[in-house]
Amino acid sequence: MKNTKLVAFGLCVFLYGTTSIFAQEVVSKPTTVKTTPTLKIVKNNVKVQRHTLMERFEPELVVTAEERMEKKQERIADTEMKLRILDTLDISNRKKRKLLLDLKYSPFSDRLNKATVVDTEFEDTSNNQE
Repeated sequence: MKNTKLVAFGLCVFLYGTTSIFAQEVVSKPTTVKTTPTLKIVKNNVKVQRHTLMERFEPELVVTAEERMEKKQERIADTEMKLRILDTLDISNRKKRKLLLDLKYSPFSDRLNKATVVDTEFEDTSNNQE
């Protein structure tokens, strides 16, 4: 009788101890949430091919390597400008994420063009000059 009470008491202590251990919350480090995901543009590894395959067969149709490098630099500058525009827009994170994916994978999409094209209409400062 004494052993059964001792075993029951030991079992109760064991169950209580395990439940209190498993009930404790694991403390994790807080993660910072980025408000806007940004696109990284690497400008230090900008290269173009010196000789293209088409240049071997139709050299007058192919632009030179310097012109291709200038076009690539213009595309990078255009991408940076669009990225700055997207960062300043007051839109939802979901829409901004879609636009950033468009900027990365399909930079000439209609959705991206609609978001980044700015309609500038200048009004005359002197409306009623006589």
